[in-house]
Parts: sequence; C-alpha cells; structure tokens
Amino acid sequence: MTFPQDEELITPIESASHVKSLLQRYLAQLEKIVSKLPADIIGNSLCSDMFDLATNVNITCNFAIRGYSPLVGVNVELFELTNIDNDNDGKRQLLALIQKTNEYLSSMPSVSALDNTKHISEKAGFKEVSLGQVDFMYQYIVPNLLFHMSMVYAIAKSSGVSLTKGDFDGIHSYPAGFSFIEQA
Repeated sequence: MTFPQDEELITPIESASHVKSLLQRYLAQLEKIVSKLPADIIGNSLCSDMFDLATNVNITCNFAIRGYSPLVGVNVELFELTNIDNDNDGKRQLLALIQKTNEYLSSMPSVSALDNTKHISEKAGFKEVSLGQVDFMYQYIVPNLLFHMSMVYAIAKSSGVSLTKGDFDGIHSYPAGFSFIEQA
C-alpha cells in the first residue's frame, strides 16, 4: 500500500472541540503511568543514545503545548525540567510537570474548528515543516506525543514496572499478572 506524499490524508474537521480533551486524556494516562513508577528509574533509557524517562515525560508534555498553543493563537511556552534526580523529589517534579501542563491547557480557550488552509510552522528534528491545522495535529503532534509517551511506558516496562495497555490507553483491562506470552 502506498500513500501519496503531497495529498491531504485527513479531511478538515468542522468541530474541533475534542482536541484539548484528547491531549488532556493522554496527559492523564501519562500521569497514571508516572505515578506507578519507582523513583529510581526516572533516569533510565532504553539504550544509551535515547532520551531517559524523565526527558520523555517532559517532551510528551511539551508536544501537548506545542500542538495546542498555535491553534488558539497563543505563543508556545514550553516547560523545561532541569536537574531531575532518581528519587522521590524527581518523581514529584514529573507529576507536577504533567499537572502544570494540564492546567495550562485548561486555561486556554477551546478550539471551535481546525482549518487546513491555516498553516502552522514547526521544526521537526532538523526539518522545517508547515502543515495545515488538521495535518499538524493528527500527522505531527499526536504521533509525536504518543511516541514519547510510549517511550515512558517502554522504559518503565523494561525496568520491571507492572503496567498494562490499560495504563496506557485507559480503556483495556487485564487481570493482575496476565500475559499473552507467558501462559500458566
């Protein structure tokens, strides 16, 4: 299957009132995951050339802000964590960051519509991109937010934290200790 690179993959959405609640839902799930972490793993990463758990939490929060702020005409103000230790204070800082991000989003006006004729410019790695509002949100912001949130989940799982897909999406439910791989 091939996808055209220069055509719109998503059609414009008339009502966009769900955009803020979507981002806040993901932040709520991130908060649930971080609340279950032992504090001594927040400096862990999947491998040496990847961001650690704390940085991925920070990036996840900032993608929510980077995505929503331009939709409502607000200058992007990113929250940066510094000097996070692998201790309970560091974990509290991560939880406070998620809460601060959620409160910041709550303070912003709601988006009534996304207009793909209105472009938002952003730097994606080393590439400058300019995307219509729909494409910006659903082809750039949401996938990147979920990528970094997935890294938090993956680092936690690889560090032995008992999490399920339900902790990630808030929908799935599994009994304690259930595994599709390791059957009793």
